[in-house]
Amino acid sequence: MGASAVVGGLVSVIGLGLVMGFSPTIYALVLRILTQSTRPGRPVHFLTLGMVLGTTLLLLVFRAVDPQTLTALLEDRTKELLVRRSVDLTAGVLLAVLALVELVRWRTRPRRPHRAPRSEVLDSSRHMVALGFLNTVVGMSGPATMYIAGRLFTGLTHHVVGQLAFFAIFLVAVVGPYWLLTWAWEKIPALSRTVERITRWVAAQDPQPVLTVGLAAAAAVFLTMGIRG
Repeated sequence: MGASAVVGGLVSVIGLGLVMGFSPTIYALVLRILTQSTRPGRPVHFLTLGMVLGTTLLLLVFRAVDPQTLTALLEDRTKELLVRRSVDLTAGVLLAVLALVELVRWRTRPRRPHRAPRSEVLDSSRHMVALGFLNTVVGMSGPATMYIAGRLFTGLTHHVVGQLAFFAIFLVAVVGPYWLLTWAWEKIPALSRTVERITRWVAAQDPQPVLTVGLAAAAAVFLTMGIRG
């Protein structure tokens, strides 16, 4: 793999990781932790641990439907091509349906404010891990993004070590913003108001428009790959 391909791959991996980790619900929860907890680092770390576990689980699940896994059982190149095309076409159709569902939800359902958990939940490491895990695996955006990321890892390199390296970078991008906000809050008190303002603004955003466009774009990419083989 050339240097330009490595740089392009890193940019794509980091971008997908930021998308995977973006959640107004989690940002609202982090905001409450920062403003109410005397030691915010501990609950935030357990929260992001749940996100890491959920992301890893999704990757393992989607490895079972990765074209390379399926074609390893086939010797005929024609069958291999058909498997690859069918997987891409199926993924494209599913992503298109998800985009349509999100569009309908965005246009018809009123947005609900994020409900922060009770204070005692913030002190429970088990509850924080569960919240991070469920927020990652439940819904449409997380699994869809993780499927695309899994295809990206295998497309960048066929070596397991290389794929694990890209996945590690991906995980850093998923949880990095939350770690950075918490670090700045604890270590640089002068930035606390700025951190609170940024976190509050992100928590107030509606992810539906971005999610709809992202799913539609991903559907177009996979349908194109499936049609062109």
